[in-house]
Amino acid sequence: MIEMVFVLLLWSSSEDVPIEYTPYESLSECLATKRKIKRNIVGGSDFDQRWQCKEITVQLEKSPDGKFHITKLMEEVQQ
Repeated sequence: MIEMVFVLLLWSSSEDVPIEYTPYESLSECLATKRKIKRNIVGGSDFDQRWQCKEITVQLEKSPDGKFHITKLMEEVQQ
């Protein structure tokens, strides 16, 4: 299924494509997760450049446990 969802993206410092991405139902849920990660990770001045919440079009697939995961980013995402 193809949908537009909020996605928490993790960027590599040397790549132009995200190395990890997780879908969320709302922007507030995405930002809350980002804040939790920021509190529990050992600093880095580039945290906000490496972790971003964006609304993008993705292809989702439902796993056996009932959760959705992203199988493909349908649009090019820029850091």
